[in-house]
Amino acid sequence: MTDRIPPLAALRAFAAVARLGSFARAASELNVTTSAVSHQVRGLEEVLGAVLLSRARNGTGRTVVTEEGAALQRSVEQAFAQLGAACAAVRERRRRPVLTISANGSVASLWLAPRLASFAALHPSVQWQMRAIEDEAPDMVGEGLDLAVLRVPHGTLADGDRLLFHETVFPVCSPSLGLVGTAEALVQQTLLQEDHVASPEKDWSTWLEMLGCDRGAKATIVRFHTFSAAVAAAIAGAGIALGRQPLIDFELAENRLVRVFPDRVLSGSTDFVIRRRPGMERDRHVGQLADYLLNLAADGER
Repeated sequence: MTDRIPPLAALRAFAAVARLGSFARAASELNVTTSAVSHQVRGLEEVLGAVLLSRARNGTGRTVVTEEGAALQRSVEQAFAQLGAACAAVRERRRRPVLTISANGSVASLWLAPRLASFAALHPSVQWQMRAIEDEAPDMVGEGLDLAVLRVPHGTLADGDRLLFHETVFPVCSPSLGLVGTAEALVQQTLLQEDHVASPEKDWSTWLEMLGCDRGAKATIVRFHTFSAAVAAAIAGAGIALGRQPLIDFELAENRLVRVFPDRVLSGSTDFVIRRRPGMERDRHVGQLADYLLNLAADGER
């Protein structure tokens, strides 16, 4: 199809004459001679087999577009506007590098997203994109990652990793439930649980035993594939979830969630670390973002 499109220079010359109403003014705007503009427009009309402009005579009057010329002018101007926007976007991306950070889905949505947005507002010269990756050891070069927030067993850090935060776990629910922190009230509610087979502190069976619930009591447990889904259900008042701090700091601060047993907490079996792309960093903002997140996490713990 592109071989049927006339030369862009001819279309540009025609559009300028149509807009300005003069071959001479169009030539001045395009920084070419009037004869060059006239030649290009005449060639365009021959290719299309149509008269596009009604020329001024003897240097008087105004050159105007014909009916067919008006239709072409609208399309040409729209096409050049789209081309201009696309070229500007390419130049903008060249000026503002796009850097990528990843985390698993729950950490990305509950903890990282608002903090990344705050950092980006402070540093508009660089663009960030966030990816939700569940892999606990992603190929950072192959995936094109500059930073990653990763879950690791408690107390184990790889070379170059920096500890971001350690989790604590405790029951939470919507304040609309008006729960009193008793074991009897607990088993009467729907219990919301993220599947974490290897993390006993995130399993309701651990909590029911620790809180001294009657072994004969049957609790209704709804299991979720992700922590963020369990949190969303708890905020909606669907039951009690095992909250993980600091992932739910915002929800606690905004009173969307409250602790059911304020004096009961279990230490998490995993840590979260920041890992940088191996080799040379692509931009100084990578280190700045890492420090920014580490400082926020430290302030939250204090």
